[in-house]
Amino acid sequence: MPAYGGTLAAARCLGRRGIPVTMAGDGALVPARWSRHVTRWLRCPPIGKLDRFLDWLLAFGEREPGHVLYPTSDDLAWLIADRARELGKVYRLYQPGVDAVLRLLDKKALYEACARVGVDTVPTDFPVGVEQALSAARDLGFPILLKPRTQVLSATRAKGRFVERADELAECYAGFLAYNRYGAALSRVLPNADLPMVQVFRPQANDGIYSIAGFIGRGTEDVAARASRKILQRPRRLGVGVCYEEAPVDAAALAGVVRLCRAVGYFGVFEAEYVPEAGRLQLIDFNPRFYGQMGFEIARDMPLAYMSWLGALGEEEALARTLSDVRDWPEGRGYAYCHGFVLGLTLLVQRLSGRMSAAESRRWRRWRKDHQRNALLIDAADWPGDRRPGAAAAAAEIHFALRHPRAFMRNVALGVN
Repeated sequence: MPAYGGTLAAARCLGRRGIPVTMAGDGALVPARWSRHVTRWLRCPPIGKLDRFLDWLLAFGEREPGHVLYPTSDDLAWLIADRARELGKVYRLYQPGVDAVLRLLDKKALYEACARVGVDTVPTDFPVGVEQALSAARDLGFPILLKPRTQVLSATRAKGRFVERADELAECYAGFLAYNRYGAALSRVLPNADLPMVQVFRPQANDGIYSIAGFIGRGTEDVAARASRKILQRPRRLGVGVCYEEAPVDAAALAGVVRLCRAVGYFGVFEAEYVPEAGRLQLIDFNPRFYGQMGFEIARDMPLAYMSWLGALGEEEALARTLSDVRDWPEGRGYAYCHGFVLGLTLLVQRLSGRMSAAESRRWRRWRKDHQRNALLIDAADWPGDRRPGAAAAAAEIHFALRHPRAFMRNVALGVN
């Protein structure tokens, strides 16, 4: 998955430690392919062609056994867990069981597990059919969000739809089903998972999602974490993070993550996302894998990919030492993280479209300059000494705008789902 931010962050984390990195994927405008920390590039089928991809993965492992394999997307998190017995013969894995992974990737199972261990979640319902969806939405109160129950085997990676009124729901529900397509294997894995869930809309999620991310090992005390706040996403209501700021680790939220992971049997890299509501943090998502802004944690002295590598090699003592070494971090320095080119492009086109005021545009540009001046801004793709991924990421944005102008205008220029 060389287009993913977590993949690039992992390659840099490992490469800087002298660990050879084999990158596999397809396409030219994929940032991780161009990192100087990538030792070798291989072309492989896209994971959307699941059978071909798995055949390739097994064949490569048989030819060159011993590589560490770790998931960088929901699809891979499920696939590696589901086929761990076969893959484990030719790869080194740090892999919990498939039941544990699916409980975290399926939001219905995730929220049920959270309820059992006392982790608060955003009010959500999982209706079957549009009539149940309308009833659930009325109980929750409009506006609501129609969101995917899972991203496993999703063809679109869509975040969902905003529904303001009851008379809009039937059309939005039908549009959701028509647009969101899943691989055929999903019905075997998670029946009814292609149906949208109904979730209460929290406007503070636009610029206030709180994230705890880190590593949890097999041992009782093997936990370390960093926290951040997503302050800008694209599109605003339901989107991918563009800008983040460091935040203190909420001890109660981290304790809840540990209870959740221990209850379902998960270990490894994690990211948990929350929406603040009336002084509480309500969980909305959990990523049991490498994740988009992982470079922010790595830049703050948490080498998550290296810890996964140690775990896969069975270096438990070295892993425990590393966790102990990184656990204490002097918070409050003012670190920030952003997709620099994406931020600049978003500000430009939203000013031209009238979706952003001149004052807000100046505020974001000043935010970026202030953090750059203090050398505390981490760019998602453009790192000193490793510039080519940043150029590839910029080219990919421009290519998307030219190839899909309607989607670009809607998601970027207008900032709507």
